[in-house]
Amino acid sequence: MVSVVYVSLGFAYEFRWGPIVRHVPSSWIAPGDLLSDYGTAIQFATGHFSAVYQPGRGFLSYPGLLLALAPLAAINNIFHGSWIDIKVHGQLVAHPQVFLAPQLPSGFWYQGNLGPSTTHGIEQVIQPSAYPYLVFLSLAYSCLALFACDALAERLQVPHSRRAVLAAAEAAVLWNVTIIFGHPEDAVAVAFAVYALIFAMDGRFVGAGWLFGIALAFQPLSLMALPLLLFIGGKERALGLVARGVAPAAVLTAPPFIANFHGAIRQLVSQPTFPKVSTGRTTPWTFLAPKLGGKGKGAAVGGGPPRIAVVVIAAAFGAWARRWRERPEMLAWALAVALSVRIYFETVMYSYYIWPALAVAMVVAARGRPWRFGIAVVLAVALTVVTQWHMSWVRWWLIVVVGITGVLVAASRPQALMELPRSQRPARAATSAPRRARATRAAKDRGAAVTARRQVVASGRSGAAKANGQTPARAKSSKKGAAARTGAKRSPRR
Repeated sequence: MVSVVYVSLGFAYEFRWGPIVRHVPSSWIAPGDLLSDYGTAIQFATGHFSAVYQPGRGFLSYPGLLLALAPLAAINNIFHGSWIDIKVHGQLVAHPQVFLAPQLPSGFWYQGNLGPSTTHGIEQVIQPSAYPYLVFLSLAYSCLALFACDALAERLQVPHSRRAVLAAAEAAVLWNVTIIFGHPEDAVAVAFAVYALIFAMDGRFVGAGWLFGIALAFQPLSLMALPLLLFIGGKERALGLVARGVAPAAVLTAPPFIANFHGAIRQLVSQPTFPKVSTGRTTPWTFLAPKLGGKGKGAAVGGGPPRIAVVVIAAAFGAWARRWRERPEMLAWALAVALSVRIYFETVMYSYYIWPALAVAMVVAARGRPWRFGIAVVLAVALTVVTQWHMSWVRWWLIVVVGITGVLVAASRPQALMELPRSQRPARAATSAPRRARATRAAKDRGAAVTARRQVVASGRSGAAKANGQTPARAKSSKKGAAARTGAKRSPRR
């Protein structure tokens, strides 16, 4: 129900906010990042892999989102666009004139702007016919995060009444990610990372590895969850988790890497970000980040090297959090802390960066006392709203850090679950038996087969001995045993 309301309100905002609230007739509101990513998805779907990580395009993730948008991008040529004249020399047109554009070039989606633009005194807006389908896919993919958070709440035995409030709060903080900034890949990545944690809690590490691999294929921020999964699984499962976690991203990234190796390395390793754009926020770490060139709004700094240090910090925290292997509620809180490490040390911040930590922390807070849950929800929603305001970067960064810390503290005391230890859980014993148990059963089966073959051979020899008038080996051994029991002397061993 919350997902249906979320999609409906998202459509209302994208297509009706401009004409009703902004008083711009026929205008649609579109996040620039979503248009840019769709333009990259068109290049990916049509086989132009060298353009995926082209400098200046702005795509810095693995191609999971491009594959998710590929069905629509592959048929983009069948759609058209409409140019609508709404003003002439500043005066509204009584009857807006519509001009059909048979085909929009793929470059439009990268530099597209659905807002009004003025040319020779005529103010126009554009309505691409593919955009409503793109909005629907973006909102539908984002709703996966709502289902994942509810699944984690159900795994943590959160009551139904709190789960209803939690779902509404999760949708409220998700609004900033998808509808304002247009990044459904962040929501999908966090969703699959949460599902991977749930599988790890239940001892299903094969599925956890593949789910984490899907999360990483959408967004590198899911790397924050990998150390926690590795320490939950232990040394025996570490290689399998890493292999399954890397495979999807490696397969999807291979074609762009082969087609444009240097561009892919620059985009994925250096992670250029722009602190002087209107939506970017400077942090205390911006001045320590490597400079990548550019002037004015085009001045870029490297976000990749500091993020490597963030992964190291997350790994150290995962090693410390392995003491909670038998406490699922604390493992979920550890995931929220790991996702928040990025917020404390990011070189350039955007307001939607805070969403992953808020989403997971609210689920854990729902397991605590009512006042803790209330504080976490109020702080999360307020922080989502306040981060949209314009203010100095110092004040903005302090508000974010204090707010995130407050949500984590409110969620830090969840009530312990009443469940059996892993060794005493019969539900998944047959499907998630450890590797040692399977090896032991296989060894017993092999031993039984060898014993059966030996009995067959021994019976064959005994029958042959009887046919030749000889004493069978077992009879001789039994006679020796009888002699020993009666005190007869044995011949010494040679």
